[in-house]
Amino acid sequence: MVELFVNLGQIHSLKSKGILTTIGLGSCVGVTLYDSVVKVGVMGHIFLPKRRGSDNSAAAAPGKYADTGIPAMVKEALNLGAQKSRLQAKVAGGANLFPNLHLDAISIGEQNIIAITKHLDNYKIPILGRDILGNHGRKMRLTVENGIVTVTAIGKEPIQI
Repeated sequence: MVELFVNLGQIHSLKSKGILTTIGLGSCVGVTLYDSVVKVGVMGHIFLPKRRGSDNSAAAAPGKYADTGIPAMVKEALNLGAQKSRLQAKVAGGANLFPNLHLDAISIGEQNIIAITKHLDNYKIPILGRDILGNHGRKMRLTVENGIVTVTAIGKEPIQI
């Protein structure tokens, strides 16, 4: 079976079979979109909530930011035959790995979760599973044949979201 790794800022997709995997989700957020009818899965590894005005890297790597990544993921799913009305999302990550820093500010992980939720809401894509926030890193896997998303954290049993 094909296993495709989704690295920081990347978006990858598979149709019918295979596994999409991302590791190293700290403050970053792994996002999956899935259409169960045509078995289309898309995964992004979102790094920051939004691009800065002069940052042209969003054109080369739209998955780096929530504001460019979510639209790019939806476009990818539709290009593979998914229908927007059938897309469902799952998210993992958004941790605060350094809780003693910036005690009076919202963490980048939480900012990522807020931005991703907002953009998914704009597309009317429901989030059906979450393993977010906390203070630990995660690994996320989407099995495209059945839409099962498994999240693993160091020292913990894998969970399905």
